[in-house]
Amino acid sequence: MKRLWEIRELSTIAILVLEIAFFAWYLWPETARSHPFLNAANALLILKYSSIYGIAAVGAAIVIISGGIDLAPGAVIALTGVVMADLFVTASWPLGASVAIGLLVGLAAGLLSAALIVLARLPPFIATLGVMGIARGAAFIITEGRYFDVSSRLVGGWRPLGVPAEWVAPIVMVVLALAFQLVMTLFQWGRAVFSIGGNETAALFTGIAVGRVKASVYAISGLLAGVSGVVLVVVQGQGKADLATGYELDIIASAVVGGASLSGGRGSVVGAVLGTLIFGVLRNALPQIPGATFYDRLIVGVVVIVIVVMDQLLLTRRR
Repeated sequence: MKRLWEIRELSTIAILVLEIAFFAWYLWPETARSHPFLNAANALLILKYSSIYGIAAVGAAIVIISGGIDLAPGAVIALTGVVMADLFVTASWPLGASVAIGLLVGLAAGLLSAALIVLARLPPFIATLGVMGIARGAAFIITEGRYFDVSSRLVGGWRPLGVPAEWVAPIVMVVLALAFQLVMTLFQWGRAVFSIGGNETAALFTGIAVGRVKASVYAISGLLAGVSGVVLVVVQGQGKADLATGYELDIIASAVVGGASLSGGRGSVVGAVLGTLIFGVLRNALPQIPGATFYDRLIVGVVVIVIVVMDQLLLTRRR
């Protein structure tokens, strides 16, 4: 299995490198002006906005590896951002306390999904679809159609922990990806997640507390979606109920492209982050090509279908 991860990660890196090389060639300027795509400022922009998907994709990858699915991250991102922004702007809470409550909201959403799946025994698709509706509805109720201007309360040149604000999201994504990659590969809990995704019945008979592990997986997914929500609000400078609309497809697609099998039992957290970067480059480069602005959604859908079909073919061949 470790060998498979390495192959999938290497292939994901190869796709990312080829994608960058293609857009660098296609968008190469005819005059002496600077390259519109291949420059440091644009690379940081890609990293910054990809990180919002990437942080949540870490949680989505873990859920998919366990054999489940989480449709709620986009709505949880919005709700977390709205709660954090409301407390920070309207109630004039300190930023740290506002962020902490926002993260607790994300964790609570994950625990609600876990309770519906583990205790009420609802299918993950139905349970997380319901939580998605609840979270998005709660966000609209809190905002009442308004938005909270977080940027007005942030000091100019804000540097959290001495780090430039533009680098906060990428650093958080990389740290979380590496931490959870280590947890998934070196610790018993991570091995239990893979076992449950591979064969839940066999995992139960080997003494794994299936219910607890599955509950922790969805709790982590909710918490990481909360982290994405906080990051998104800080990056965009405002909290709105319609933030992160449609992010569910992008987050799941990133995990799948990065090697997570929808059949469960296989995948990579680092691969999910690499998948996020693939789509981040795509969203950044396509608008620079005349007439290609609206093709990113179509391409994401096609890529997901192709990857899943290939995964099923490989699974059938191994059997």
